[in-house]
Parts: sequence; structure tokens; C-alpha cells
Amino acid sequence: MPRLHHSIPAELFQWITFLTRAIPLRSIPTFIELLIGCMLTNNGFVCEVWHTLSLQNHWTSYYKWLQQGKWSWIQLGLQLLRLVVHFLSPASVIYLELDDSLIYRKSKKAPAASLYHQHGNKANRPKYAWGQYIVTMAVSVVRDNGDITAIPFLSRLISKTGNGTKISAAKALIRVIQPVLPAAKIRLLVDSWYMKSSLVTAAMAKDWHVIGQARRDLRLYRKPEKCLKKPVGRPRKYGEQLTRIRQEQLPRRVKTWEVTKGSLC
Repeated sequence: MPRLHHSIPAELFQWITFLTRAIPLRSIPTFIELLIGCMLTNNGFVCEVWHTLSLQNHWTSYYKWLQQGKWSWIQLGLQLLRLVVHFLSPASVIYLELDDSLIYRKSKKAPAASLYHQHGNKANRPKYAWGQYIVTMAVSVVRDNGDITAIPFLSRLISKTGNGTKISAAKALIRVIQPVLPAAKIRLLVDSWYMKSSLVTAAMAKDWHVIGQARRDLRLYRKPEKCLKKPVGRPRKYGEQLTRIRQEQLPRRVKTWEVTKGSLC
């Protein structure tokens, strides 16, 4: 019988060993079994692994380990980020991507499942769908052939109760991953939904650069002027509104970027 393990890259074993450092010792066999099983399936779902491969334990064991196991999925995601950052040069710019996804669900008992607006406007899809909303943070890497790949490493489920929003979930992800990232240039890529003052200021407070396109319906305001006397009531959050005529009078600054395949100079 041929030895198939010789065709597997040795780096894969090293990477899996590095990830297991964030898992308790007794959970490592179950984690490796599910991880390799998800890599061998088409979609990477645990249910697909159970129906495709011959696992050692019963389905209840894997379900309880995922739902009630004494391990931290946040620490596992941060360990994956450490692995990716380890292979980046110290002088390179780290590009992070932030986006949300709607996972369609059929079960009414799914955690945080609710009726959400399908803002992607995909073809042959209803305007409102039952599912789960997650906000995911990914890191971009460049392959040897020059292609760019985004590696998602941490997600947060939007709760249907309370005051949790996608903006608050995104700021929570920024707070969690900040201690892991080295003192390097970090650029956060977001879409127009996340180009809000609370998120942009939270990222800039950590010396991050935010790249995104602001929405047309957003209003721009100056910072409120400081009053010598203590005003009555709540302090002002906004100052003078910048109208279109006022914006045209502002000084313009132009910067040119040279974009090549696989890199951003």
C-alpha cells in the first residue's frame, strides 16, 4: 500500500500543532478529527463530516464538544491570526477585512436566528429571510502565484435581543484582536455600511487606517466648538453641518496609488 502521508506537506502538521496550543489537552483529538474532516469535505460543515467520514465517537459527543466544551473559540481564532502574522514580514502592511454575512437557517431554534433583511439583493432570493447574521474579520495574504486570499479568523454572532448591532460587533472584534497584532501598519477594509463615525474613530484610536466608501446619504459635521461656560443640558456631539457648497470650499488633497497584481504600492 502506498504511503499517502508523504504527499501531505510537512508544514500542515506544524500549523495544526500550533493551533492546538489554544485548545485544552483533552480536546485536541476531537479538534484534529473535525478539522481534518472539514478540510476533506466540499463545504466544510461538521454535519457533512459526520455523513461522509467514519468518525470515532457518536454525533452527540461532537455536538456537546462544540456547544458545551470547555474551550474558547476566540482564543482559537486569535491563534490562527498569530499563525498568519508569523509568516508576514515585519515591514509589511497588514490588511484586515470586515464584512457581515447572512446564514440562511430553517430551524426556529437556531441561536440568534431571526427574520433579517437581505440587503445583498441576490437573485432569486426573498427580500427578508430567516437566518443568522454574523460579522467576520479576515486577514488578506498574497500567495506565491500573486493571488490574494482572505483568511477569516474570527466571527461574532449578532444577537436578536438587546442593543447589539453590527457596528458594536465590529468594534468588539477590533478590541479583541488588537493585542495580537504587532506594531505594524494596519489597514482595515470595510464597505459603506461600516463607514460610521463610531467605528472609524475606534479604529483610528488604535493607529489603524480605515479604507472604505462613505454613503451618499451621510451628513458631515464639524466638531463642536468648545464653550468657555458649561452649557445647559447634554454636550453637543456635532458642530456646523458641511453642506455641498461648504464642502467645495474645503482644501483638496490628492494622493496617487500604484496598484499592481498581488500588491498595493
